[in-house]
Amino acid sequence: MIEMPPFNRMRENSPYDDVRNFTDRYGIYLKYAFLSHTHWDHCRTLPYFRKKFMETTFVTHTSFYHDRYFRSLIHVIPWRRGARSRNVQTNFDDVFSEPLWYGSLGGEPLYVIHAPKHSYSDLLIVFKGAMITGDWYIGDLIDCNNLVRPRDKINSVNLVEHIIGSLGYGVHMLFAAHGNNLLYDVDFFSVMEQCKVRH
Repeated sequence: MIEMPPFNRMRENSPYDDVRNFTDRYGIYLKYAFLSHTHWDHCRTLPYFRKKFMETTFVTHTSFYHDRYFRSLIHVIPWRRGARSRNVQTNFDDVFSEPLWYGSLGGEPLYVIHAPKHSYSDLLIVFKGAMITGDWYIGDLIDCNNLVRPRDKINSVNLVEHIIGSLGYGVHMLFAAHGNNLLYDVDFFSVMEQCKVRH
């Protein structure tokens, strides 16, 4: 599962109840949960998802704990060693500090890359040839904010190219939340180069 958004209690069902109903209906075990970054429209309901999915491993990067706004927004409970024990209530079970986290899902590799471009907490989730980029603007689109310094954006794009190249992993789909930018059958490295054009 990726993202835990806000909702309007007067007009919408809660996303955490909808996901729980779906997983219960189909007998699905939710192994991992991720947030793409710390902005409220992606993480507002994290504490509620955490309570609904105690069996799920919530994964994040240490940059989330450095974000003062995020900590105040969702009342982050600090991560502690041994947090995998469900007796310790935390928002996350697995917190990584390196640029790359990896796991597996159904026998397929699953990667998470910390690469700031839209925010300093940006996480890219890579699975089955797809990269979910959160609010990264991909291609030659201009970013919607200036929260990340231009040189750091370039460094992040270079890092992502390096990691994917080193893994020998074929990314052929890119999914960005901003503008519902869904790219299929792409030349990954060409698109990444375009991401550098306007920085």
